[in-house]
Amino acid sequence: MRRFAVLLALLCSSTAVYFAPVAAYAAASDVVTEHVAHTQVVQTVVTTNSVLPWGLDRIDQKDLPLSGTYSYATTGAGVKAYIVDSGIKADHVEFSGRVASGWSYRSSSQATLDSWRTTLGSCKNPPAGSSPYVASDHPFDVDVFDYTSTSSDVGSPDNDGHGTHVAGIIGGTTTGVAKGVTLVPVRVLNSCGQGLTSMILAGLSWILENHQLGEPAVVNMSIGFDIRENAIDSAIRSLIAEGIVVIAAAGNSGTSACNTTPAATPGTISVGATSNADAETSWTNYGTCVDMYAPGASITSTWNYQGTNANPYTILSGTSMAAPHVTGAVARNLQGVVTTSTTAADVWSWLDANMTTGKVRRAHLFPPTGESFTPNKLLAIISIDAVTGLTVTSGPRQISAQWVNNSGATYVVTANPGGGTCRTNSSGCTISGLPNNRKYSIAVSAENGSGLVTSSVASLVGPPVSVVNLGVAAQSQILEISWLQVDGEGDGPSITYTATATPGDLKCTSLSTSCTITGLTNGIEYSISVVGVNMYGTSESVTVKSTPDGKPDVPGLATSLSRSEAVALSWSEVTTSANVTYVVKSENGNVVCRTIKTSCVVAGLTNGVKYLFNISTRSVTGLAAEKSLSLSVRPGFTVKKSLVNKGSVSPLSWLVSSLSKGKKSWTESGPCSIVGTKLRAPAVSTSCLVTLKVAKMGKYPAMSTTVRIAVK
Repeated sequence: MRRFAVLLALLCSSTAVYFAPVAAYAAASDVVTEHVAHTQVVQTVVTTNSVLPWGLDRIDQKDLPLSGTYSYATTGAGVKAYIVDSGIKADHVEFSGRVASGWSYRSSSQATLDSWRTTLGSCKNPPAGSSPYVASDHPFDVDVFDYTSTSSDVGSPDNDGHGTHVAGIIGGTTTGVAKGVTLVPVRVLNSCGQGLTSMILAGLSWILENHQLGEPAVVNMSIGFDIRENAIDSAIRSLIAEGIVVIAAAGNSGTSACNTTPAATPGTISVGATSNADAETSWTNYGTCVDMYAPGASITSTWNYQGTNANPYTILSGTSMAAPHVTGAVARNLQGVVTTSTTAADVWSWLDANMTTGKVRRAHLFPPTGESFTPNKLLAIISIDAVTGLTVTSGPRQISAQWVNNSGATYVVTANPGGGTCRTNSSGCTISGLPNNRKYSIAVSAENGSGLVTSSVASLVGPPVSVVNLGVAAQSQILEISWLQVDGEGDGPSITYTATATPGDLKCTSLSTSCTITGLTNGIEYSISVVGVNMYGTSESVTVKSTPDGKPDVPGLATSLSRSEAVALSWSEVTTSANVTYVVKSENGNVVCRTIKTSCVVAGLTNGVKYLFNISTRSVTGLAAEKSLSLSVRPGFTVKKSLVNKGSVSPLSWLVSSLSKGKKSWTESGPCSIVGTKLRAPAVSTSCLVTLKVAKMGKYPAMSTTVRIAVK
């Protein structure tokens, strides 16, 4: 497949198709140069369709003679075939309700129709050299039918017959290649099989709007220009970019197809015609711009009969009949396929791989200089019996397909997305190495070219995929952790997430997508890792780093060691923050000590004088504690113990001592009592104030200190 092929008039007959430039026509805001296409049909009346159309018989086998049968495993069900033509007789018995609402140029405004009539004229007045007008050939008066604006027209009925004949080859119940395809009429031709450039453009634009992305679809264009039409080429490229396959008739002029649209349009599959003896017809266009052949001479198909006794079938010849054979084959190939993962090139590869080659006897033995023969490739879709009982099972990183093997053929199982495959000539195989937690479409096809046989959908489950967007909000001693889980990836039920902070291995768990770790140390950088766990295992971890921070605590306890004219202060370590600086200030606010240790010595003091020191903390980021710890000291005294048990009796010398050897006297105010040299505590929790006075001796002056003793 090298090109699109867009032909504007019906290419049905051995008579050449003529296109003449006419006056420019304004459609909406665009101005296009209109060209007219018409065709003359070689028609043979058929009284019955009891005999299998020979075209179907030919495409399911490689060699002659014909077998008298047409075997098929797929029907094109679920695929849309857009018929760009003269309309379709939707109530024909062959279509069994499979003709969908389409589009018709007749739904345009009356002014637009009047303009088109001015250009095309009436079917009742054919140009010189054309077949005379026969009213009985048309179910409706052509002037009324063609040029009366009808907003409800959706492409049916067919007042010419050509579109119905083409549709029957594609999808007729007995005459069609794809017997389950949905047929969509796109009426771009009038009752004489004539259309204008702007009519074709409007129809192609409607197809692009109607088609849903990913929906399997094929367009049949058994119409054509005798020149290249750039506007039509561009419209067809848009269809192909949408994922729609476009099939074009090569033309019936017996010349090179390379100067015509759509046969030469890049991306189309252009089709020439053969007879039932595998002979290239004398009237088919040929050359490098034709991709392949298909049956096109004397093809029996549906017709726009009138009344209950009228004949519903007729025989037509032309590349118009060859193209729909290929369109039906493509519809069968697309059955069950999502076209966002299948392109026109993929379809051509399938067609090309299954062609019957070297069988066509060429009629055009001496192509013009610079031109080549049409590739000697004839349409073939050799059918394999459909597999039955297809079951699909999934496990971690693999999918297994099993079925009943009816034919012993070699089958290929494909998983999309990803395109993983396995191949077997038995009744099942396993595709391994697939990413977990994705939903797959599983297609089974025969390797010898029968196309898609059957399909299923499986969700491959396993350990959850790693979380994404992992984030941490830091507070004092707290990290609030959040993440996202990839949506719709089939992770299975009940995913439990665990977040771990290292060092320390503090954790939090959650069934949602957030949790909080507490009890951390401010100022330490933690690695936070999150994993998800389900019944199939544990995901790979995702890690970020964060540091909790906040105002540090103050020490819970402080003591002093008295020295002469100095005091040694010590305090408990703050464990809720790292790298804390301890700041000791005197009562007047002067800093007397700044250290990262838990002690310092204050010198230059006067023995016996009471001093008050405040101990506070500061974090490494400069945050200061909200409060401080106060410590009252007197140089020359040592507080040894400030806590006694309820009802206890403690020697006073165990509580406070003095460096001075002067005479000591003890007093107490509060619920405690002094008995001799001992302190008796009450039987309840309280506190007592004990005062020690020391008389002057040597270098020590008379001095005293009062200590609060807690009773617990």
